[in-house]
Amino acid sequence: MSPEQLKVLQRLSQLFEQGTAGPSQIRELSSLLSAINQNQSDLFANTPLAHARSSNDTL
Repeated sequence: MSPEQLKVLQRLSQLFEQGTAGPSQIRELSSLLSAINQNQSDLFANTPLAHARSSNDTL
């Protein structure tokens, strides 16, 4: 998550906690979370992950 995304998330969090978030903030949060998740997916897609069940040695 970028510093800018964190700032937006903190601002939206405050609005939700105060009960003042409306439909536009819900859409903004949805879009932000989607972007964050996509960034995480891209990061993990480029990282080789080891898993015991993926090894032929354990079959």
